[in-house]
Amino acid sequence: MSARMQGKTALVTGAAEGLGRSVALRFAAEGARLILTDIQTEKVHAVAAGIGDRAIAFAHDVSSEADWKRVLSESVARFGGFDTLVNNAAISEKGDIEHSGFAHWERTRSINLDSVFLGCNLSLPILKNGGPASIVNVSSALAVKAHVEMPAYSAAKAGVEQMTRSMALYCARAGYSIRCNLVRPGSIMTPMQERVLAARGGARDEQFQKTLAAHPMGRIASTDEVANAILFLASDEASFITGACIAVDGGLTL
Repeated sequence: MSARMQGKTALVTGAAEGLGRSVALRFAAEGARLILTDIQTEKVHAVAAGIGDRAIAFAHDVSSEADWKRVLSESVARFGGFDTLVNNAAISEKGDIEHSGFAHWERTRSINLDSVFLGCNLSLPILKNGGPASIVNVSSALAVKAHVEMPAYSAAKAGVEQMTRSMALYCARAGYSIRCNLVRPGSIMTPMQERVLAARGGARDEQFQKTLAAHPMGRIASTDEVANAILFLASDEASFITGACIAVDGGLTL
């Protein structure tokens, strides 16, 4: 076992499947203790069980302030706190500006943006009182690349990016040993990606080929490829990096 996360405790949201699950497994392989959360309770508990006694799991609605407070309180009680936060939980649902309603906008914003604010804001007292800490927020190529069917998603992810940069500046000027960074993926092969393809209608393979063609490298990312970037930013190898964004998008945003 390598040890890039040895001695660290990480809270990862959206850890039941896809990218969050890969981050959890990658961190575990590098020696971290893990607090895994997801609204998919059975799945996230299964991920923690597969890792062993270095991982615990909680049911967690990331858009709920009360749920965040409960998860953080229980994390402190069980593990004494944590020094790494990965805000990964998100949804991706299409809805163009003419045909989607305000309920769609609010749901997308609350899960994709408000949740990141809540995680950062409520975790700050825990992170600032420990040793060096790291926050890695997951953005999207659609934060900077317009998509005709995804205005709510794009706006939320753009908000995550600016909030992260503001927090990085704040923590540095306040003298807190907390680094705040972003990973900006393109399309990733996840269950959420499959749901996006299904929502477009038509033949799945045809929709998938269109997604591949949008990426100059001619393919989309594996979850491990994005998890590796998150691992780097969370580790001490990135000790002088804050307010940065790593695009793991196969050239999609060029």
